[in-house]
Amino acid sequence: MDISYFGNSLINWLAATFAEPWHMNMHALALAVLTPVLFIYARNEMRQKRLLVIRDFLTSYPATTKPSQEKTEDSSYLNPSVEFVRSKYVQGLSRRKKRDPNRSKQTPIEEIEEFITDLRLIDWGDFRLLVSASGMMIVTYYGMDALFEGLSAKLSAACSPPCGPASSTTLSADMHLIAGLAFAGAYLAAIRGYMRGLAAFDLSPITFMRYTVETIVSVVFIVAAYRAIPDPTLGIRIVTETAGNTAPPTSSTSTQLPEISSIWLILAPVLGYLPDSASKFVILRLQSLISWVKMDDDRFNKITRITPLDALDGIDYATRFRLQESGIYDVQGLATYNPVMLHIETPYGIYQAVDWIAQAQLCHLVGLEKFLVLRELQIRTIFDLERAIDFRKTGSEVSDSPEEFDLLLAGVLIAPTQNLRDVCTTGGVNLLMVDQNAIKPAPTPDEFCRWFREKLGMTPAEVKARVEHMMGWIADDLHVRRLRRIWQEISDSLGERSKRLDGEAQKPIGAG
Repeated sequence: MDISYFGNSLINWLAATFAEPWHMNMHALALAVLTPVLFIYARNEMRQKRLLVIRDFLTSYPATTKPSQEKTEDSSYLNPSVEFVRSKYVQGLSRRKKRDPNRSKQTPIEEIEEFITDLRLIDWGDFRLLVSASGMMIVTYYGMDALFEGLSAKLSAACSPPCGPASSTTLSADMHLIAGLAFAGAYLAAIRGYMRGLAAFDLSPITFMRYTVETIVSVVFIVAAYRAIPDPTLGIRIVTETAGNTAPPTSSTSTQLPEISSIWLILAPVLGYLPDSASKFVILRLQSLISWVKMDDDRFNKITRITPLDALDGIDYATRFRLQESGIYDVQGLATYNPVMLHIETPYGIYQAVDWIAQAQLCHLVGLEKFLVLRELQIRTIFDLERAIDFRKTGSEVSDSPEEFDLLLAGVLIAPTQNLRDVCTTGGVNLLMVDQNAIKPAPTPDEFCRWFREKLGMTPAEVKARVEHMMGWIADDLHVRRLRRIWQEISDSLGERSKRLDGEAQKPIGAG
């Protein structure tokens, strides 16, 4: 067999393919074109809406556009957290007219307004995004066409000539149906991925290319699996039919296959919808069978579980689902999130976003158990804990908080938890204590925590300095500092009168 054989086969296949007229499926074509176009249009509309929200935020809180301490005439200053959000939504936008170099420097609000004015229905960046989606359009067309072909062949009592030569045989119709169902599952997964990218304004060329490749791989994998195992229940049926029968099964019993197994009608779209998760699950399970693959240390799986978002005040199941659409799946993710971005990209207000993130930071830093205990003591956020331990008035160099609160909160922060006991038990950890000049292991984690608390001191003065030092490293986090900066600037924008309610003016003597 030489290479001319393959050349002749290819020529014959091309001749047979183009000999028949090509019938365009208008339904599949409309879906293939409208899917990326509608998402790109929605992305443009979302950009405009969120730029308006950013402008309103800067207008409502002018302290975020000027330094709180440094005196400077630079009118372009913007809080770093707000600047990050602004740059995310103006990146890639083209200006209609060039900026005059002799013109005075614009304020952040003026820049946002100019970007809003310059927005077009279709920008050059949108056109490039549409070009990157061309692969998905082609895959969508042929995938939907295969689905329509397979369904029409299976649902029709007799296949008419418009069904085309690809549906002229039962095997071809089955292949079309399985490929179409696999594509339908992958297409729904892609749509859901596009929605997540749209909610977080992360719909980029790599998003379209990623789901294009995943869709192709899923369809090819599922069609190959179907061709290799047309009927997953064949072995079970053969065993059931031959049970109690000493005679060997006939050839018709062992080889007769139905047109298409009903199991594949479920497996094809499900495997298409979850291709990545299925492959990762298979690889993870195979680790225990392959000796040369490094194993995961799963001893602490029950201890290292994530903290759900609805453990916080104000977050129910519906809110948790909405936050997950923005890529926030647990308390740690919320604790590190930009509050201004959370306000811009979700329907929740800035005060609500700040409160949730401040709660999440406290929960993440002290643990869920101690967070719930502190909440019962009217300490809900990281700033509540900070003010209770180390509250200082403006301009004061020393802490003005009562020392008794340091004693109270030291007992909570040093208290042993079930997680600590499980870590020591599962990991075989022996905590060490220093007793005078000797070092000895603690009998239990509870004894170690009791010894730790004793080392903090017994008098309020001793405990105060040590607990404030502990609070210093707990609250010295970049995400906490960012939230504190936003908190302070919003507070400055609200003014001095927001700090307490005004009392009634004193009535003149003798007034009734």
